[in-house]
Amino acid sequence: MPQVDLSHVEFWIFDLDNTLYPAQCRLFDQVERRIGLYIEQLLDLDREAARALQKQYFREHTTTLKGLMVNHGVDPGHFLDFVHRIDVSGVAADTALDRALDALPGKKLIYTNGSVAHAQNVMEKVGITRHFPEIFDIAAGNYDPKPSAASFDRLIETFGIAPERAAFLDDMPRNLKPAADLGMTTVLISTHSEWAQPAGDEDYIHHTTDKLADWLAALNTTKKTGS
Repeated sequence: MPQVDLSHVEFWIFDLDNTLYPAQCRLFDQVERRIGLYIEQLLDLDREAARALQKQYFREHTTTLKGLMVNHGVDPGHFLDFVHRIDVSGVAADTALDRALDALPGKKLIYTNGSVAHAQNVMEKVGITRHFPEIFDIAAGNYDPKPSAASFDRLIETFGIAPERAAFLDDMPRNLKPAADLGMTTVLISTHSEWAQPAGDEDYIHHTTDKLADWLAALNTTKKTGS
């Protein structure tokens, strides 16, 4: 794996879902099904109609939650509690990621369109909770989801982040653009998800990996050797 020098980075900002655990765990499939069920029950729709509305709001508002808040006055706390009641038993402890994060200097935090409770639930399974005392979730962002520039501004203000000394890692290409525009170094965690594929012209993606633990370990080796 090619070595990358990011010795200037002081702030490591990680997305949660499909970034700090493998997309193959398919946790987000469960979340998506719960979102569909929520819409079915809320609006008395059949599964197909609920699914169509779910995708429409995702396209138009970046998250289905935002669309439900705007169009139906949904209580976001109630929604998040419902959709994150999922089975995380398929997530395994990742000792390699734990070691890589331990060796990574600088402040580490999570920036997620999910909830703090969901992040804590998942991190406990992965075995990396100790590395992330700070979680900036959808509520902290005033329910303004990534890739909203306003949400990034709130993140920066909350933690006193210097963008030019920050790295942002996410599995969604569109979430990386505002980070790059601010001067952050961006890392795409590539997956096989159809909706998370680059269109081919994303010059705002500075680095790409499909094995986060290995990539961070190589980065830590570069820092130690000074190469």
